Amino acid sequence: MIRLTPIGNDRKTRAPIIAVLGHIDHGKTSILDYIRGTIVQEHEAAGITQHIGASFLPIADIVDFIGPVGNKMKGRLFIPGLLVVDTPGHAAFINLRRRGGGVANIAILVIDVNSGPQPITWESVRILRDRKVPFVIAANKLDRLPGWKSDENVLSFREAVKNQRPEVVQSLDNKIYSLMADFTSEGYKMVDRFDRIKDFTKNIAVVPTSAITGEGIPDLMLILIGLVQQFLKDNIVYSDGPGKGVVLEVKSSKGLGTTVDAIVYDGYIKRGDTIIFGTLETPIETKIKALLQPKEMDEIRDPRHKFNSQDIIHAAAGVKIAAQDLDGVVAGAPFKVVWDEEEKEEVIDSIRREMQEIRIEVEEKGVILKADSIGSLEAIVKLFKENNVAIRRADVGHISKKDVIDAATSQQQDPILSVVLGFNVRILDEAMESANREGIRIFTNDVIYRLLEEYKAYVDAREEEAKLTVLSALVSPARLEIIPEYIFRRSNPAVFGVRVLKGTVSPKVQLVNQDGERVGKIHQVQLNNKSVQEAREKDEVAISINNITFGRQVKETDELHVAVPESHVRVYRTRFKDEIRPDELDALRDYVKVMRGKEGPWWGI
Repeated sequence: MIRLTPIGNDRKTRAPIIAVLGHIDHGKTSILDYIRGTIVQEHEAAGITQHIGASFLPIADIVDFIGPVGNKMKGRLFIPGLLVVDTPGHAAFINLRRRGGGVANIAILVIDVNSGPQPITWESVRILRDRKVPFVIAANKLDRLPGWKSDENVLSFREAVKNQRPEVVQSLDNKIYSLMADFTSEGYKMVDRFDRIKDFTKNIAVVPTSAITGEGIPDLMLILIGLVQQFLKDNIVYSDGPGKGVVLEVKSSKGLGTTVDAIVYDGYIKRGDTIIFGTLETPIETKIKALLQPKEMDEIRDPRHKFNSQDIIHAAAGVKIAAQDLDGVVAGAPFKVVWDEEEKEEVIDSIRREMQEIRIEVEEKGVILKADSIGSLEAIVKLFKENNVAIRRADVGHISKKDVIDAATSQQQDPILSVVLGFNVRILDEAMESANREGIRIFTNDVIYRLLEEYKAYVDAREEEAKLTVLSALVSPARLEIIPEYIFRRSNPAVFGVRVLKGTVSPKVQLVNQDGERVGKIHQVQLNNKSVQEAREKDEVAISINNITFGRQVKETDELHVAVPESHVRVYRTRFKDEIRPDELDALRDYVKVMRGKEGPWWGI
């Protein structure tokens, strides 16, 4: 069980950094909203958090929120609170990174208990495993479990579950067991509901929660602070040195100019400090003009109240930094404070190396990607490469004329790659003009997976168009049987009835007989006394052929085949074997057999 053991008065501790992640729409932001009492989610595109936000939750507020159990812990807790980082749904957005590892100390993995883990859930799990970040599972949307009854006065899961009907409890158990089985198949052998765990060092805790009614949320917070204090105490030792951090967002603030929202994960920073920011090129050196923080329990992205001005900020904390010359700074970049002039070059060099670590490998041919931050760009690149989309250039910033010109160079080689894709960025006017002139497609979206879906739909449509264009130019195979009782005219032109045994027959195609000898070219096809452009299997139609005499070039007992050029046979074999109908494929095989006997070895199918 979790023991809330004091860390010791001889140590200073900082707030641990908690990452909240999981699949889209599983309730990550809603859980925080319930705790904070703010509604951040309403301000996000499609209800999905698209930028990392940070909220500091003071330990006193957490204890009060937990209730009676929390009150018993007062005096035994040494962490000042929790710094909670709310990430977007796609796990690749975890751009809280630093040289040598990640910034997050522990994570909450939110999973819809009703729908279970999704592909993005597993990507989140794998990233947490790669970075060795421990996590707790919030099995959310408990209130949507059929038959579940909520009581606003009962938030403890242990108590709430006692008030449910046996079949509802069994249904929940089944879903939890299914979740445990999923994690077992992913390599996690010890996963269980939190109230059944005795040793939290060996088990991953599953906490059933509802972000709407609040059930299980106090239990989740209790598990978190217990795990942090008991097992992560060495990771949250406060370092009394120059501040280090990561940029969350770069934005224009009224009266301040360009500012950065950031997380300080080590040391402390002061107003007036020299600070080095990473950029896509040379690191920027500037001085801090102001340090601004949202009020406690407020949100750095969309605060309800004015920021508090601070002279000093200690890790771990979210902060807005005002300084000059910040225009080149990009979201996801590292920063460090310099106190000693002699150390400046070393700090600049370390920032430069860290930025080089996130350079994106590109190819000679590929799409152009633009995004609003390094973290977003890394996420898009990862997603697109996993889906085998070649990338020629990936960059941060709005879509410019240069991007369109670069995309146009791919138009001759591969039109499908001749596109520009932008995540959460604008299309500059000159870029739009150039795109219209050059015929370049631009896709933009503020939800990453939709950007990929839109591009894939475009690729599918273009490939289908190209396929139909090629198919329409190919001669369709067919095998025909003459109907002796329907010889309407014997010459100039010969007109007679045929039954389509297999395939598709059209005007203007050459026919051969069963011996591979040319019969003539179909002039017209009639069905029910009307000219048609094609006849298919089992149709009985009349065909006319010029410059032949029925009884000489063609006989009643002949079986006729459409003459498919050898080059067309090769195309069918290599590209469209699975695209044509089975009867057409049979007709083509029959024709190839005839021609093998007539002309020797032929392309087989």
